[in-house]
Amino acid sequence: MIKINLLGDALAQSGAKKGGDKASAEPVQIYTGEGAGRSSLPIAGVVVGLVLASLGGVYYLILNNQFAKAEQKKADLERDKKQYEPYIALEKKFREKKAALQKKEEVMTTLKRQQALPVHFIEELANSLPDDVWFKKVAQKGMIITIEGEGRNFEAINAFYGNLQSRTRWFKKINYPGAKRGTTGAFEFSISFELQNAV
Repeated sequence: MIKINLLGDALAQSGAKKGGDKASAEPVQIYTGEGAGRSSLPIAGVVVGLVLASLGGVYYLILNNQFAKAEQKKADLERDKKQYEPYIALEKKFREKKAALQKKEEVMTTLKRQQALPVHFIEELANSLPDDVWFKKVAQKGMIITIEGEGRNFEAINAFYGNLQSRTRWFKKINYPGAKRGTTGAFEFSISFELQNAV
């Protein structure tokens, strides 16, 4: 704090009237270092506060601007979405129709193969059958075929089993537990296998 001796003017005037020297007529100013230091602290605090407030205001303006841009972008996207909704629905309907047509085509192709399968199966089975082997029963469950039959000897039944094994395009997972002599003197057997859709 600056202290000014205001009494100097009065002394100077009285000194001039009395004809004193110039040194006694000049005002005297007294400075105290402690007061000057204290006065700078509030000013620095105010400056720092103003700077921080300014930075906060700038940051707020930046965030507000970004938020406004995001809101505008969201509104634009919503408008575009509404504009393209009919086309999206049309594309979805087209995909559903395409999937339904593909499914129908697969079903028709499967049915056509299954219709031709018994003919090819009987043909391949007949080509695998030796002369000394005959069937008593043929059963089908799904794609599993079970054959019960008789053979004149073991060699003929084993030949039939070998022929089935060689036709891997049509028959797989062949199960042949063996043959045994029946009451009629012929050898009875049972063979099962999985039929492949090789058409």
